[in-house]
Amino acid sequence: MNSLIHESPDGGRVVRLTPGKRVLFLTKDLELIRKQLRGEVDLKMEDVNPADLLDDINTDTMTPAWVCFRHKPEDIALDAYAGLLDAKGERVFGTRALMDGGFEVIVSGQRKGTGSSRETAPQCEKWSGIELIIASSFAPIHRRNNLNLGQLMGGYDVLKRLQAGEEIPLDELTSKYDPVTRVMLESGGLFRFNARYAQGEISVPVPQTPARAMTMAEKILAKKIVGGAAGDIYHVKPGDVCLVSVDGGYSHEFTTAQVHYFLEQEYGADYTVQNPNKFGVFEDHLLYAGEVARMAPFIDQIQTLRDLQVDFQKHTGVRDYSAKDGVSPGICHQVAREEFVDPGDFIQATDSHTCMGGGGNALTYGVGATEYAGLIQSGFTFVKVPESIRFDLHGELHPGCTAKDVILHILDTYAKREDTLDR
Repeated sequence: MNSLIHESPDGGRVVRLTPGKRVLFLTKDLELIRKQLRGEVDLKMEDVNPADLLDDINTDTMTPAWVCFRHKPEDIALDAYAGLLDAKGERVFGTRALMDGGFEVIVSGQRKGTGSSRETAPQCEKWSGIELIIASSFAPIHRRNNLNLGQLMGGYDVLKRLQAGEEIPLDELTSKYDPVTRVMLESGGLFRFNARYAQGEISVPVPQTPARAMTMAEKILAKKIVGGAAGDIYHVKPGDVCLVSVDGGYSHEFTTAQVHYFLEQEYGADYTVQNPNKFGVFEDHLLYAGEVARMAPFIDQIQTLRDLQVDFQKHTGVRDYSAKDGVSPGICHQVAREEFVDPGDFIQATDSHTCMGGGGNALTYGVGATEYAGLIQSGFTFVKVPESIRFDLHGELHPGCTAKDVILHILDTYAKREDTLDR
């Protein structure tokens, strides 16, 4: 359970900062970050201009690929933010810098956690003692990974109040979420939520949306509602929160070891998974690491990831797309589309390119290791039915303009200014 959450005398739950613990501001002035890490200065939100905080902190900045060669979160946290480099290419955060700084809150600017779906990014903070993340906005998958780990998130006003010594009711930080996410966060994360659901302590109501026209994604989710009576027909609308069955998914050698580790930690060495024929493991991300000189220091860790993926595959019986004689069957998100992702499927995988499956009329997107471990063991996950956005194109395209040019323009114009965030 998050240590910032306390019982109040009236029986409620409040969030307050811990005396002696610190707040780290990730400023654009990298030397100021170094001073905070060295204990030379402590800042308050009221003295910091949000425009001076780092925006678009990438998950690769938080945990570069070489840090992800470790599969235990406590080892990953040793080199948190190892990818944040100064103009000379030198690390701002040394080994154990975040872990040994006595910080419990970390603060940044807009779009925290852009980039890949790697859950190692929020793990490096959590296992370094961070329990409250403050930012102007969060990348959707990164935010969900934080929620799955039971991490609290908030805005600048929340931090100002906490630093002033105020106790904030927990529901002020959780009421912005849907009821299921709120219970999950207040339970301490996804694994605890799943355990409480399995024990009958909590329930997730089926959607009550009246009959309506639905998009393809909505139809897929509506057919996979968990918790209703056999034969019931459901309709969903954007914003509905549902517990749904997952048809399949996949992981790769960068993530499988951690999935295996989490499942053993949570359910024991004899854990089982659902529907293994629709799940798979791929050896594609690190296939040629042995041929890259700068990977030489990490080759033993990489081999451990490969070996643990083999152990996971043998233990679970999921599809095996391991390399044979140095040749991979292919890139995970492409091969999966060709071989076992079917139209109408709901697919979750630990690769940020999973959404490519949408080209075959399947609903597919990437998730972190915790969420993947939970759904492959239980067979279900919870989703918030997404909003759909339609772009109307007017006029004529230049003869050399392709569909890719159009979507890149949309991203550069609308996504960049966050019009599409969380939609």
